[in-house]
Amino acid sequence: METSPSDSVEHVVFHPSRNLVAVSYTDNKVCLWDTALQRLRHTLPHPDGVVKSCWAGEALHLVTCCLDGVIRVWDVDQNQTIAEVTGHRDQLLDMKISDNLVVTADDSGHVKVFRIS
Repeated sequence: METSPSDSVEHVVFHPSRNLVAVSYTDNKVCLWDTALQRLRHTLPHPDGVVKSCWAGEALHLVTCCLDGVIRVWDVDQNQTIAEVTGHRDQLLDMKISDNLVVTADDSGHVKVFRIS
């Protein structure tokens, strides 16, 4: 598994029980790699850079934290967005998930808590 050296990687996270790794880039995408086959499975396009990705439990749902201020929930089997959460006015910089709660922090210092299902 290798990416171009021009891509700026912001975050890497393994799925808790599957052979998947999500790699977040500042060039508007998240790449999902199959670690068993060592090949790209999907590319999830975003309108801006992605600074963090987290798996939502054991499901094949990936939550992404984008510089456009939007949290996106992806069904990685279907390669599509299933939810978008807004509420920040500034660039998102970090995110943590616990069960169905997402805590986000933006560039202006605001912290918000969202519930996802």
